Amino acid sequence: MAEHGDVRASDDDREAATRRLRLAVEEGCLDMPEFDDRVGRALSATTRGELTVLLADLPAERRQSPPPVRRDVTRWLRILWLVWGAILAVNVVAWGVASVVEACPLEFWPKDMLGPAAVLAVVTVVHTARRRSLPPEGRA
Repeated sequence: MAEHGDVRASDDDREAATRRLRLAVEEGCLDMPEFDDRVGRALSATTRGELTVLLADLPAERRQSPPPVRRDVTRWLRILWLVWGAILAVNVVAWGVASVVEACPLEFWPKDMLGPAAVLAVVTVVHTARRRSLPPEGRA
């Protein structure tokens, strides 16, 4: 827009300017009253030069990088952990109910679930270590 300041602005030019102003608000460069004022002036601008003046004091557009995706533990391992946790919860509740119903406390038999948890933990650690040693393009 800056190269031809006296050229009449198109609807696309005005829309691009308002998009940049919206981004400036998201970045914290403009407050809402100033944004409203500038958008009003952008929509009524007749030349590209008028639009350039509205954007001149804003920093260069920052590209938003997507948040890093955490893929250390794959989906199937997360599902296995979820299933194990649900089964453990059911067993603990069943033990608690049975212990309350019985006259004397029962042995804590859900402790037998710790063996499968240990195996699952070893599989998780080995899998995560192997994935970290692969180059990024080799990870699934």
